[in-house]
Amino acid sequence: MKEAFVNIDTLIEQTKLLGDMELQAYLSSMSDAQKSEFVSSNISETIKAVDASKSSRFKELIDQVVGADNNITSASYYSVRSRDLTNLTKDVNTMAIKQLNVSEINNGVARRQHEINEWSNFNKLDTLYLLQISLITLSFIASLAFLSYNDVINQTLFTFLSCTAILIASIIVVVRWRYTHVARDGRYWHKSKFRKQEGQMSASTASCPTN
Repeated sequence: MKEAFVNIDTLIEQTKLLGDMELQAYLSSMSDAQKSEFVSSNISETIKAVDASKSSRFKELIDQVVGADNNITSASYYSVRSRDLTNLTKDVNTMAIKQLNVSEINNGVARRQHEINEWSNFNKLDTLYLLQISLITLSFIASLAFLSYNDVINQTLFTFLSCTAILIASIIVVVRWRYTHVARDGRYWHKSKFRKQEGQMSASTASCPTN
């Protein structure tokens, strides 16, 4: 047969009650002098117990305060470090943006310098070409003069051929000079400038038709 369920709380209360009754019976059997001595000894023990309990509790509170202070210090340190890292990231980002801007400017300067150097080099080559035409013309006239001096050709033929050579060389020089100073693009040597034709639609206008 199963035993009935026993309530632990009720059993503890009954035990305390029996202990109190036994303590009362013990105190009743004591004389006044014994009661005073018992109370005095219990007061001393109680004070010691209370002092030990307060000391233990005080140490626990001190440890909790120290732990809280350490947590606050750590949180403050992490906050400062996070702010420093944020500022460092901003500084790095600012420096990167400045370097990109400087790099873009340098690329633009280098590209423009390359265009200037290319234009200058081709202009020198064109000048050399004109000088070669002049040298060839003068060499041709000098050869005709030598032949005319030795009576290989007459003076009329010499004059005609010389004038023709000078005219051809002059036409070449004038055409090249006019093309360079009038029609050639001032930035790109291999491009030409064209006058804008009236009534011609631009690319942006043609790409956006109106309804």
